[in-house]
Amino acid sequence: MLALRPRTAKVGKKEITRLPSWLKTSIPSPNTSAGFKAIKADLRGLGLHTVCEEARCPNIGECWGGSDKASATATIMLMGDTCTRGCRFCSVKTARKAKGAWDMAPLDPHEPENTAEALKRWGLG
Repeated sequence: MLALRPRTAKVGKKEITRLPSWLKTSIPSPNTSAGFKAIKADLRGLGLHTVCEEARCPNIGECWGGSDKASATATIMLMGDTCTRGCRFCSVKTARKAKGAWDMAPLDPHEPENTAEALKRWGLG
C-alpha cells in the first residue's frame, strides 16, 4: 500500500504542512482574461469593493475570469471595504472593536448607484 507523506516547510521555529500542488491555484496576472480585466476596471472606476479582493480569495481568477461555460462573478461589498462582523477565520477588515464598539468610515453616498451601474454593465440588471 502506498503511503503519502505530506510535505513540510520550516517557517521560523515552526514546521508547517504544505498544501498539495493540486490544491493550489495561480494568482491572476494583469494579462489574464478580458472578463477579469473588465470587472477589475469597473470596480476601481466605480469605487466598489468585493469580498473576493478583501478576503484575498485564491480563486478570484476563476470567478472573475469566467469561462466559455460560465459567466464571471464577483461579490460586491456594500457599505465600503469594511465588514461589520468579526469572523476570526476571514481576512476582510472588520469594524468590530472590543466591547461591541464600531469603527466605520463614512458611507459613500454614491455607492448604491455605482453598484447598480456595475450590475448593469455586467448584464445583471
